[in-house]
Amino acid sequence: MSKLKAQVPAFDYLGGRDFTEKLKEVSGCSTYDLLADYYGVPKSTFFTWHSHNRTGFELIVRQHLATGASVRYMALGEGEPFANKADPVEGLKTHRLIDGALVEAGKISLDLSTLDRFGLKPSITKVIEDDAGIYYLNTESVDPVAGEYLIDVDGRLSINYLQRLPGKKLAIAFGNSTIEVSEGDIKVIGRIAMEMKKK
Repeated sequence: MSKLKAQVPAFDYLGGRDFTEKLKEVSGCSTYDLLADYYGVPKSTFFTWHSHNRTGFELIVRQHLATGASVRYMALGEGEPFANKADPVEGLKTHRLIDGALVEAGKISLDLSTLDRFGLKPSITKVIEDDAGIYYLNTESVDPVAGEYLIDVDGRLSINYLQRLPGKKLAIAFGNSTIEVSEGDIKVIGRIAMEMKKK
């Protein structure tokens, strides 16, 4: 009894940590905690794949359909993660800043190359809009030096210019005036890395 030779033989798929590292790269997630939240799967799943050298093929399909990430790159480690760096990032949530609180306002698309130029990835980007424009925050940048930041003061959010001062102090601009506070008096949510202003 003879067997037919496969016309499309199985590929040498990436498995285990080699595979999950590719997932981290295409999703922009720097840790497995973030990756678990990103895909909505338990972190233990990834460690099981590491132990048994497995490949999560369904996540390859999901990531490709959502962002256009290369199937060949995720499954085999060949080529580039995105064939066209201008592929849009779908579904970045936007929020409006109303009375010191963020209110979900919808979604926005932006190409990966634009985010990349400003040191942003989808997983660390928060988008806030108001009547003047749209602000893209880097939520990993929470140790202010100088620049505009989204800050929490006593449970109320606002966007303000911060300047670090000696003695673990910060100068906060409120309109035309500036006040000095200890860095422990406020919580920094993220730094505005990019903005689009209306004219």
